Amino acid sequence: MAVKSSRKDGGKRLVQSRLQISSRDNLTECTKCGMTYSPSIIDDTTTHKNYHEMHLKGKKWPNTWGLGILLTSSNDSSRLTPPSSSSKMGALSARDERIIMVRSDHQAEVRTTIHILDIVNSELHAPHNENEFWCRPNSSGRAFLYVKEDRAVGVLTIELLKPERCRWMIYEDRSIVDGVEPRFILGISRIWVCRTQRNKGIATRLLEAARCNTIYGKTIEKWAMAWSQPTDSGGKLASHYNGVMHKSGKLLIPCYI
Repeated sequence: MAVKSSRKDGGKRLVQSRLQISSRDNLTECTKCGMTYSPSIIDDTTTHKNYHEMHLKGKKWPNTWGLGILLTSSNDSSRLTPPSSSSKMGALSARDERIIMVRSDHQAEVRTTIHILDIVNSELHAPHNENEFWCRPNSSGRAFLYVKEDRAVGVLTIELLKPERCRWMIYEDRSIVDGVEPRFILGISRIWVCRTQRNKGIATRLLEAARCNTIYGKTIEKWAMAWSQPTDSGGKLASHYNGVMHKSGKLLIPCYI
């Protein structure tokens, strides 16, 4: 509310009030990225522009960042390679595509990855307090990015699991199986691919890179990778990647809490 003062005859002070109505009443929803914002508010339009570009096309990523992972046509041959200023990395180089592991001691890489995860969590309606576990001192977690044409279009964060966190989840109704204590090794905290690059096998390539490179010199079996509260699309990916058919006819997904 704005206040305007004036004086009339006799010196009496009059006060005039003017109500400022918020332009947030004029909200619109972007049909491509799904964000709701007010076109008449500069901060809103700037936020939407950044979110829109990230959601659809990913985040710009310099080709000198990250520890490169060599991926050939066979998923089983994913191995780490030294950092390179060249984008030529195995069979993916012809399409200018590569997978990298984010170096936790390189702050620019960490900051950019956390920014990507902020957007991911907003889209998935997931907690924002789980973004940094992989880059803390002495952490065993890892963050992997899929980079295509100098943009990070996919992200995966992985953590090592303690036995008490491991569970089986029934895919049909998302219920947890009681009385069973499976032993999984890796936890899939977040996995995401920008909208224009989905259904191209990128998520699977990220998973393969993680199971071959999270623990040095050891390849983790698919069934030993567990999922954290998968979304509908994440549940479909999990069911195809490492779902297990129980003798009861129920499809089980390795998960953790």
